[in-house]
Amino acid sequence: MGALEATVIDRRRFLRDSAVFGLAAAVAAACGDESTTEPKATDNPTSTPPTTASATSSTAPTTTTTPPPRPYTQAGWVAAENRRAGTSAWRIDTPVPRASDQPRPGWIEGYADTTSARHGDEVTLRVSCNSESWHAEAYRMGWYGGELGRLVWTSDEIPTPWQFVVSRDKDTKMTRAEWTPSLTISITDEWPPGSYLIKLVSDVGEAHYVPLTVRDDSAVGSLAVISAVTTWQAYNPWGGCSLYRCYDGPGRSTVVSFDRPYAATYNWGSADYLTHELPLIALIEELGIDTAYITNIDLHTSGSGDGDELDSVLDGRTALLSVGHDEYYSTPMRETLERARDRGINLAFFGANAVYRHIRLEPNTEGLTLRQMPNYRRADDDPVTENDPMQSTVQWRNPPLRRPESALIGVQYFAAGVKTSLRVVNPTNWVFEGVKVRNGTRFKRLVSIEADGLGLAEHEPEGLEVLAANPVKFVDGLYDHAMTYYSADSGAGVFATGTIAWILALDEAEWDDPKTTEFVRGVTTNLLKAFAVGPAGRVHPSKANARRFRNSIRPPEAAETV
Repeated sequence: MGALEATVIDRRRFLRDSAVFGLAAAVAAACGDESTTEPKATDNPTSTPPTTASATSSTAPTTTTTPPPRPYTQAGWVAAENRRAGTSAWRIDTPVPRASDQPRPGWIEGYADTTSARHGDEVTLRVSCNSESWHAEAYRMGWYGGELGRLVWTSDEIPTPWQFVVSRDKDTKMTRAEWTPSLTISITDEWPPGSYLIKLVSDVGEAHYVPLTVRDDSAVGSLAVISAVTTWQAYNPWGGCSLYRCYDGPGRSTVVSFDRPYAATYNWGSADYLTHELPLIALIEELGIDTAYITNIDLHTSGSGDGDELDSVLDGRTALLSVGHDEYYSTPMRETLERARDRGINLAFFGANAVYRHIRLEPNTEGLTLRQMPNYRRADDDPVTENDPMQSTVQWRNPPLRRPESALIGVQYFAAGVKTSLRVVNPTNWVFEGVKVRNGTRFKRLVSIEADGLGLAEHEPEGLEVLAANPVKFVDGLYDHAMTYYSADSGAGVFATGTIAWILALDEAEWDDPKTTEFVRGVTTNLLKAFAVGPAGRVHPSKANARRFRNSIRPPEAAETV
């Protein structure tokens, strides 16, 4: 990696070319010219402003010597949590801006110094805002009677000058927002484990999300939901470049940083969370299933023992749930899933394109771990390949790794942009119990966004059972979309939908097809309940049938595309 050069990016050029036009225009409106004024001591952005406790916090009586047990260490805590009053105030009702939109006064955005935190941790936010003040609101996301969120904590109003120091690495095109700390949040026991949206709100009402997971390995929960934060960052266009393209010039980033906001154009900073994850979380908590929450970076630390206890995310769990678009995986991430399966812990892949690209996680220039993510795509381009070829950031199925994702999941990625029906071919399987389907029942456009299908037979797990299948002609060959299930020798059950659209279809209001939503909710509920009990493969052993649904046209080997 080349030396970082911190520069104030030219506002006119950034406004014209970057995917984050809004911030540039906001800064231009805020500063007027290149001169700046030193903030007063009371406005120093490096200081930690006071924060307020949530309305639900309380002070223990002075006579109490032993604190009461935390509610989330008791069975039934998720159901109890969701009986608390919810609110829709977490929503940002303004339409998501396009890259070409001019921002309004009060534009705000920010990011956290971690993707997950535990009780006792402090989370630091770095925020840029072009209005006089702002505050933060923390919402735990769940069911809450259909409101989907509960306000847990609110900060004081905070005066913070705009920040716009952005660095761009010449070699990797990695962009960082080198901002000073704006607010430090203490994660106390008042924050139940779960998936959170921190909503940044300017004094004129503009808003931006910062996602955060509160992890607690001691929380009662048979299921563990894995938030796909590495994939969010791969697609994040903030600052002008993602792992897919640069918006202010040729090429793409080969390394991306977590030290930057998710772009406002990326669902107001929530990335894929609202569409690819929240509908499943809402269903789980509506069902009252005790559940733990982690990110796939927690899979990495737990799998490597890097600042974490080895395999600690697996303790007490009966199933790990990969959600939506979970594409970018380090070696420890994948190995954690493999060890889980081999210990009898069920795996569910409620999406597609999972475990497709290999990554590493590296510290930033200040030494904060897990803040940079290389993905060079081609082995020859990756500087580590010569000395450590198994850490080369290529597709998992390609050399030098040669570990197709289908060996773990049962299916493998084949197409983006496809849109076709999901066709049931195995209606007597247990996942369809109580669901109105028969052989050949189709659900229009349920296989869409990105899709998985059967791979090469020599890589698939023994006993792979196809539940839904549909031949798909796409560009360079005939593929087989497949929804699959297999039982491992350990007794674990492994289920894969083979479509990113699956979780989106859980939300009837957004999907606008009640028949499909009823089907998806029914199958998902069956899976969740069975996987929450224990090794599903012991109760529901798979029956191999994949050969019947594999076309004679073999899919080509994955190209090393950028």
